[in-house]
Order: sequence, then C-alpha cells, then structure tokens
Amino acid sequence: MIHEPKFTAMADVLGELGSEIEALGEVLCRDEDFAARHMRELQAIDLIAQKQRALAAIIAAGFSEAEMRRISLEAIRRRFCGFMEEDVSSAAAPLDAPVTPDNVNLWD
Repeated sequence: MIHEPKFTAMADVLGELGSEIEALGEVLCRDEDFAARHMRELQAIDLIAQKQRALAAIIAAGFSEAEMRRISLEAIRRRFCGFMEEDVSSAAAPLDAPVTPDNVNLWD
C-alpha cells in the first residue's frame, strides 16, 4: 500500500471537487424548470461527483484492493479489476449507490 503525502493531498482534492460538483448539481436542481429541461446533464454531474469520490477513497486508502472492491460504479470497477488478485464479485459493501447506470453514455 502507498501512503505518501502527495497521494493524500490528491485524494483530498478529488474529494473536495466531488463535493463541489455535487453542491453545484444541488443548486441547479432547486430550479424546477431548469432541472426538468436538463435532467440528463444533472445526472451526469452527479455521476462525475460519484466517480471522483470513489477515486479519492482508493487513493486515500493507499490503493488497497479492499477499497477497490467497494467501488459500486461498474465503469470504474472494471478499470480496477485487473489490479486485484481475486475476482471482483466477492466485493464488500458498495461505496456509493449510483443514481444512473454509469455504463450508459449520458451525452447520446
């Protein structure tokens, strides 16, 4: 496991960005007309925040396999499964439940 100050700082920044993006999405959702017109974009904002929080957790945990197994976002989990010794299907409780399927391109 890697626990270096530069990785901790990186994880902190990713976590902060995730929170800021999520807060932006919440502000935009307060305008019901805007939210109705831009639901896909708001879901994309939420998904970006979820991905950033998942990456921050992995980095903060020193790239541990246990933390990688907790990823509930399938698109990110697939990218990390090659770094784990065992099958990802034996995962622990998910980190965050995704609001939308992350294997769908929201911009189609």
